[in-house]
Amino acid sequence: MRRRDFIRLVGSAALAWPATAQAQFNASRPITMVVPFPAGGGADILVRMLTKYMSENLAHPFVVQNMPGAGGGLAFGHIARAAPDGHTLGWVSTGFPVMAATLSNLTFKPESDFVHICNVSENPFVLVVNPQVPVQSVKELVDLAKSKPNSLNFAHNGVATLTNLVVELLKIQAGIDVAQVAYRGDNFSVTDVIAGHVQAMFSNSPVALPHVAAGRLRALAVTTPKRSPAAPNLPTMVESGYPDFKAVVWQGFSAPAGTPRGVVDRLNASAREALQAPEVVKRFQELGAERVGSTPEQLSQLVAREIEVWREVVRRSGVKPN
Repeated sequence: MRRRDFIRLVGSAALAWPATAQAQFNASRPITMVVPFPAGGGADILVRMLTKYMSENLAHPFVVQNMPGAGGGLAFGHIARAAPDGHTLGWVSTGFPVMAATLSNLTFKPESDFVHICNVSENPFVLVVNPQVPVQSVKELVDLAKSKPNSLNFAHNGVATLTNLVVELLKIQAGIDVAQVAYRGDNFSVTDVIAGHVQAMFSNSPVALPHVAAGRLRALAVTTPKRSPAAPNLPTMVESGYPDFKAVVWQGFSAPAGTPRGVVDRLNASAREALQAPEVVKRFQELGAERVGSTPEQLSQLVAREIEVWREVVRRSGVKPN
């Protein structure tokens, strides 16, 4: 090949090289994934596994920073103020549009202050009860609640959080009155259901299913439209008699608005590659989390739709944040 043709070929390849390859991270700084939930909960389990493999395929260290509080407002306020350089990311989930639908005093704009990168997984909530509660199905639980109004206590992870709104959805659709007790996160609330201090809750499947398998909790149903591959014997809420009861827990990650597209694409490609790792595939299946690996555009569209959905639930339930 003549030298001139070689130079032309190399130049053309450089122009065609994807932006993901051009995006670089500062070698002296880790990538921080801010998680708006306490350590040990369902989100925390998934994010630590994903970032382990992302760190490997990006050859760049990740740090997971748990920042619970204010229904996600504390964490996402921090993320919105961070430099848009790809070094600060936020673990976003169904709780993000719930936050947008319920909190009016946020110091940032959920609709415009973030760029969404990848929907990583989807999983159900599992309706669980303490094994001492004398019910084996959703119908029996509803019948018990109707026979003894406000005698059953449901745990949730804070007023106006998703776990609170799912209980409100059950109250609306089943026509029951139950008491609710707020906790700081899944790992705290599920512990009290196991101990019998509260009787029931809708728990994230990565947290609930290991306890169900060990006999510490009894599962009654899942909230996704279809049965979970991780618990195929559990009926859905739809199958249990509530055709409009659907709640999918999706989880992914985002960055501050203004993050360069090349950085967004590189992070998206890294996450999608990590989701193919055999250990990730196996562990996600065990936890009832279905791998997604969306494009940035698909996650952005999902967030916009979910904000409208949960605004309607909030309007109907009358739930007000603290």
